[in-house]
Amino acid sequence: MSLNNDLEKKQFIKQSARKLFFQFGFSKTSMEDIARESGLAKPTLYYYYPSKEAIFNEVVIDEAKLFMNRVEEKIDSNLPADEKIARFFRTLYNDLKFYAEEMAPLPEYFCDHSPHGRPIINKINEMFREKILPMLTAGQQEGVFEFADLENIANTLVFMTEFLNLDWMHRYPESLRDQIVDIMIEIILNGLKRRS
Repeated sequence: MSLNNDLEKKQFIKQSARKLFFQFGFSKTSMEDIARESGLAKPTLYYYYPSKEAIFNEVVIDEAKLFMNRVEEKIDSNLPADEKIARFFRTLYNDLKFYAEEMAPLPEYFCDHSPHGRPIINKINEMFREKILPMLTAGQQEGVFEFADLENIANTLVFMTEFLNLDWMHRYPESLRDQIVDIMIEIILNGLKRRS
């Protein structure tokens, strides 16, 4: 394979690393393993990434972007804002349910390390916030939602839904999770809707 530019090389390194992280987990994958898998020299890896953690962090962000975009693509853009927000959270949860099942047999690659920590979670939350903001704005314009501070409402929704993660999916039975998500959506919508 001929890798012509830096972007292609970085993408190839991430693909190789992703395969190993999914197969063996973060802690059991080394830079040497990634170099071997990618067919690149170890110094080349270090030229593009200072550490395994840096590669892992980009892999996590890429996964989150793909996941969020797939969720967004499933939402009918012609729905009223309240239905769109409800559908967004329900689709997010249902897709996360499927993702959790898919990840179950794999090593705990999100849980067997500490480097992704808060900075990566903050980046994922920011992506999530960017998906919510247009729906909130549309709801205000449609006269469906009534609130004074768009930015703080978006931040609040991000913080309220931070529990929707793989760890939560694995710890609680599906029937309880389904009820919690339904109640959460009801609380969100009733809190945002215009009072008559």
